[in-house]
Amino acid sequence: MLTVFTPAYNRAGTLPRLYRSLCDQTRGDFEWLIVDDGSADNTQTVVQSFIDEGKINIRYIRKENGGKHTAHNLALEQAAGEWFLCVDSDDLLAEGAIAALEEKITRLNGESGIVAYKEDLDGRLLSDHFPEDLQQTKMHRLAGEFGCRGEFSLAFQTAFARRFPFPVFSGERFVTECVVYDQMDQEGIFALLPKTVTVCEYQADGYSSDASRLMKQNPSGYCLYFLQRIDLQQGWKERIVHGGKYWCFRWICRRKELKYDGKHKILVAVAIVPGMFFIVYYKLFRGI
Repeated sequence: MLTVFTPAYNRAGTLPRLYRSLCDQTRGDFEWLIVDDGSADNTQTVVQSFIDEGKINIRYIRKENGGKHTAHNLALEQAAGEWFLCVDSDDLLAEGAIAALEEKITRLNGESGIVAYKEDLDGRLLSDHFPEDLQQTKMHRLAGEFGCRGEFSLAFQTAFARRFPFPVFSGERFVTECVVYDQMDQEGIFALLPKTVTVCEYQADGYSSDASRLMKQNPSGYCLYFLQRIDLQQGWKERIVHGGKYWCFRWICRRKELKYDGKHKILVAVAIVPGMFFIVYYKLFRGI
């Protein structure tokens, strides 16, 4: 069985569209696990109306507001499915998405996850097409080696995903998903599914709407993101840039425990210099 997880925060207006797309799936062997991150609107009432209809298997959990990443951690703890797919509350599933995923799962050969396409409401693909004849890969190789960039739909074996919970920093409510995906990528291999699974619409008040605000309010998460990305870069220039940003956000968040301990310690020490320029840039031009 597949767990379709949806984190919800004040999304009573968009959840019905996602619900309809789940009801329209040609395969019904899934649960819809909704984690309400302390909504102040009528999300709970709307979800209860879905449950009362009895069309699909729905589980609803309400928690104190802590950010999408904390909802994600709770969902992984509670998921009943062997596979785990996150679909945001303002997105919907493409026609036949569940069937396509389940059919792909039956043909896997030890892969830990599946990378599929995502498109917008106008049917435009949000990424490049996968390279022909490539069946499995590391996620970072898609962009770095094969030049395949963009946004993707990601499904993971639940047991595998549970090994990589989001870090939670006191006073912060956001950690970019790349922090966890980069960790997964070091240990897993991922099958490619050249079909659209998720249809996406960005909301004006969504997480992606104000990157500078997110950085200002959640510097520890960004510090960890840049720290992890240093060793993933292919060239020394890119490592210097990420090292500089790591120093910048480490100074901002003042968390000494976020210490780089990788294989490029000398280079990262040198990156203190561009880090000084980055902190000036982010403070003057990004308001951080």
